[in-house]
Formats: sequence, C-alpha cells, structure tokens
Amino acid sequence: MSGTAIHCAKCEGRGVLLINISADGTGSSFIEQPCDACDGTGKVSRASLMTKQAEYTLEPDSFMPLAMTGAFRAAINGEIYERKMSARDLYKLASYALIAAMETDKFEKENDNGDSGQL
Repeated sequence: MSGTAIHCAKCEGRGVLLINISADGTGSSFIEQPCDACDGTGKVSRASLMTKQAEYTLEPDSFMPLAMTGAFRAAINGEIYERKMSARDLYKLASYALIAAMETDKFEKENDNGDSGQL
C-alpha cells in the first residue's frame, strides 16, 4: 500500500522468466522470456491488479479478512496469510474498501430504480 505498484511475484521483480528448453526436462538449457504478468518491468501496478481476471474466487465461508495493528491477515481455506502493514496502511486499505462499497451500493440502487443513466 506504500505506492501504486508492487514487485511481481511471478518473476520475483526481475522482469524475465527462465524457461527450461532441454528435451528431457532435466537438463540445464534455459532461455529468458519476458514475464507476462508484469510485461518485463518487474512491477505490477495497482490498476492492472484491479482489472486482471482473478486466479481464485473464494466463497464467503472460505475467506475471513482480519485487520489488526501491524498486519492484515486473511484465513483462506484454513490457512492464514499475513501481510505486514503500518497503521496508516491499514487505514488506507479500510478507506479504499469503504469507497468501493459506497460506489457499489450507489450503482446497485441506480440499477434497482431503473435509472442506469443510459440514453
């Protein structure tokens, strides 16, 4: 939450992936290929994370977000994931979530009333 981009987890911020091209799969013949997740930049922007298709979609009974001072934790299918965060980062995360919820609620109310704003 400290900026608008994070290191790419797929290529570990290097921007390239090593692809094993040996015929038997056990050799050490590798080529470098630009990472498709970050387009070779080593960083993934917040905008691309918001617009990309999600790899996993969790049902409400499989996911429990736990905000706590110093970290954000999520229990996903019985495993606990943690991200260290400052109190300021947690505040910003909560603000983003509140704004998104208010915009979603407004959109749903407009669609329920039949006033979608289209001509």
